[in-house]
Amino acid sequence: MSSIICDVNLTRRFLSFIGGTMCEIGKPEMQQKINVSLGKEGIEETAERLQTTVHTLQVIIDGLSQPKTFDIRTDFDKPDFKRSIVCLEDLQVGTVLTGKVENATLFGVFVDIGVGKAGLIPIRFITEAKLSKTKRRRSLGLGPGEKVEVKVLNVDIPRSRISLDLLRVL
Repeated sequence: MSSIICDVNLTRRFLSFIGGTMCEIGKPEMQQKINVSLGKEGIEETAERLQTTVHTLQVIIDGLSQPKTFDIRTDFDKPDFKRSIVCLEDLQVGTVLTGKVENATLFGVFVDIGVGKAGLIPIRFITEAKLSKTKRRRSLGLGPGEKVEVKVLNVDIPRSRISLDLLRVL
C-alpha cells in the first residue's frame, strides 16, 4: 500500500514539475507538456530530480499519456471462437475448439469456449504429455488466462454441462 501512495505522490510531483493538471491526463496537452519538459532535461535527469528510477518515471509518463478510454487488456490474446458455435445446442461431441482457462480447481480446469457456459476439463485429462516442460512442474499445470485447444467429450444440455479433453496448450 505504501508504494502505491508513494507512486501517487510521485505522479503529483511530476505533474507539478511539467505544469500539468489532473484534468489534462490522457489529452494531447499532457503529451505536449511531457515532451517539452523531457526535451529540456531528458528522462534520466528528470528521474534523478524527482528521486525515482527511469523505469518508474516511464510507467508514470505512459499512464498520464494514455487516453482515458485506453484499456491495457485489449492487447491480451483472446481465444479464436468458432462463429458457428454460439450456444450449448451448437456443440457436437468430437468438435475441436480453442478456449481460455477461466479457473483451475483440484478436480479440473474450467475453460471458456464461447458458448456462454464454461466447459470442464477433468484433472485426469490434464496429463504431463499435453503440457510444456515448464508447466509440468506446477501443481495444477494450467492457470487462468492460458489458451488451450480442447475436444468436446460430452454435452449435457439439461444440466448445462460440457465435458472437455485437453488436446494441447497454445
